[in-house]
Amino acid sequence: MNLLKKLDNNFEEVISCVLLITMTIVIAIQIALRFLGLPLAWTEEMARYMFVWLIYMSCALGVKRRKHIKVEFATLLFKEKGNFILALISNIIFMIFAGIITYNGVILIYKLQFIQGQLSPAMRIPMSIPYSSFVIGSILMFLRLLQDTLKFIKEKQNKSNTNIDKTDDNIIKSEDYSSLV
Repeated sequence: MNLLKKLDNNFEEVISCVLLITMTIVIAIQIALRFLGLPLAWTEEMARYMFVWLIYMSCALGVKRRKHIKVEFATLLFKEKGNFILALISNIIFMIFAGIITYNGVILIYKLQFIQGQLSPAMRIPMSIPYSSFVIGSILMFLRLLQDTLKFIKEKQNKSNTNIDKTDDNIIKSEDYSSLV
């Protein structure tokens, strides 16, 4: 259970860090070898594919941390309940978008892997590997949005329960004062 919690809390961060460090090392090797007159053909392609994977892992991380771009102006127009509904609608639309990307990505990967059998030019790996980055990233975004939506609803329910308890306390206090009059 502890391993699953750590994986849930740190998966995108760890993958993004590993990709960034590895990509930097590969690019440094490419620069050094090109300077020595011994360029490698596969390093540029590998760095490009790692960068694409890094982007989609970081998108999922942005969803997890609620750091994606949003329109702040709309939140100023509504009160707390309106902002809650707006956030739910936003998450649902984003989940639909992630689902559409995932669905179309799976179809594309299937075609690349099993119908066309396309390989990358330099490394000769199946093109389904680089293209699967946006499918994996979209699945992670969908899952993180689902987690965020459930957490948001739970926070709203806890806040409502706290407000009810405070109201009950105020009623009890006013009853205590009425007996003194």
